[in-house]
Amino acid sequence: MAKLTKRQCDAATYTGTSNARCVLWDEDPPGFGLRVFPSGKRSFVLAYRVNNRKRLLSLGAYGALTLADARKLARRELAKVETGGADPLEERQQAARGETIADLCTAYMERHGNAKKSGGDDQRRIDHHILPVWRNLKAAAIKRADVAALHAKLGKRGPYEANRTLALLSKLFELARRWGYVPADFVNPARDIDRFQEHKRDRWITPEELPHLAAAINAEPNQSARNALWLYLLTGARKSELLNARWDDVDLARAEWRLADTKVGRSHYIPLSGPALALLREIPRTPGNPYVLPGKGPRDNPDKPAPLVNLAKPWNRVRTAATLARWREEPELAALIDRLTEQRAAAKSKHTAKDWTPSPSLAEIRTAAAAEALDLPPAIDDVRLHDLRRTVGSWLAQSGNSLHLIGRVLNHSNASTTQVYARFGEDSVRTALEQHGTRLMGAAGLTPPAEVAPLAARADRCGACGFWAEDSTGAPTGGCINRRSAWYGVRRAAKDYACQRFARDEHGAPAARPAANE
Repeated sequence: MAKLTKRQCDAATYTGTSNARCVLWDEDPPGFGLRVFPSGKRSFVLAYRVNNRKRLLSLGAYGALTLADARKLARRELAKVETGGADPLEERQQAARGETIADLCTAYMERHGNAKKSGGDDQRRIDHHILPVWRNLKAAAIKRADVAALHAKLGKRGPYEANRTLALLSKLFELARRWGYVPADFVNPARDIDRFQEHKRDRWITPEELPHLAAAINAEPNQSARNALWLYLLTGARKSELLNARWDDVDLARAEWRLADTKVGRSHYIPLSGPALALLREIPRTPGNPYVLPGKGPRDNPDKPAPLVNLAKPWNRVRTAATLARWREEPELAALIDRLTEQRAAAKSKHTAKDWTPSPSLAEIRTAAAAEALDLPPAIDDVRLHDLRRTVGSWLAQSGNSLHLIGRVLNHSNASTTQVYARFGEDSVRTALEQHGTRLMGAAGLTPPAEVAPLAARADRCGACGFWAEDSTGAPTGGCINRRSAWYGVRRAAKDYACQRFARDEHGAPAARPAANE
């Protein structure tokens, strides 16, 4: 074995047979050589051993690298093997496996994302936000400035979506490091980027809006959707929990609905109120379909048992109808809506869509009302489906229930999620400050002095979680409908010293009763 020279490299030709490897080896450094291919192509290589495995690393094509440069590069790579036990070929292969963001995203969904309950959201964000801008870029090439720019761009359309995408990217690059798709010392580019400030949504159905909404729900032609919306308001369950509810999980005798698979990863039991029980008893069961809210099967097999999968269209019809009903209470607006309806009916052509209606859209009404300087009452079309669940928590809070109890009803895993309802428990604080202000101004001689009345003490609670029939109207009739309560069956008029609406949570002492129902 002699030392390679430039003349030998220039004159080298393939001398192997049957495409066998043909290498002109050099004596310095050991393992360095020039490989000649049958096509005449020549490339510098380095042969070495790691953990008793033979490895052959390609250093570069002859011509692109001079003999001297290739010899220096071989010494540098060989030093990594001898001093640090590194494997340059394995490092190169690892870089190739995570070569593009598209490869990394595919691995993420297969190994992590598909196992999450929110895996569908991850896939949507990958398809809509990440791949369109970085699909063919190497994972290790993404810098913090790239992530910050994408986060800022998404934040212009929606700060919440931008923050969720940033969290997804942070997890994506963390797993890339664990899986060897980027170097072990790779700095996560999604870290140390300021999130957009998020404001918790607090829209809920008010008592003034509920009559219009209830009438619109009852007028909805889709029976499964109609039942789903009422169960939303009566139970506070999540949409996915409602749509996937099965009759096997509903125990009408015990007035319970068991949720085996919830967002927080644990089973949850929802006590069913009297109205909820009455609704469930009225829902007809579809033979062969185990779902409480049955839907249509796929187009190729419409008879296949399936749950209701889409509430968006029915909900849009309901909130639009509720808004129109509210606006029609104003004579001037009712006349405007009728006039727009007549104009649309007169302009109908034979090419209109099958689902066309003469009723004007809410946007058309708003435009016409603005042109005529008419004030529109508050609408309901801004209420989202999830706001119905939020309505349950809001109404519970206004009834004096603790945040801990509300969190249990809504199956919150984090107490901070329930904190949004704390504002409804401030009536006593408001009363105290009102009395303080009146007394202070009276002492200053600016208003008549006021006597400070003691705040009413919280009524004794019976110890169960049921409520009184007809309690929302304050009527003296109605009895306890919770079979677990010691007051089950007792008329409200007979125990006006007990619960006003809901029974106490687990922090209070139950009210005494001479004899409890078993």
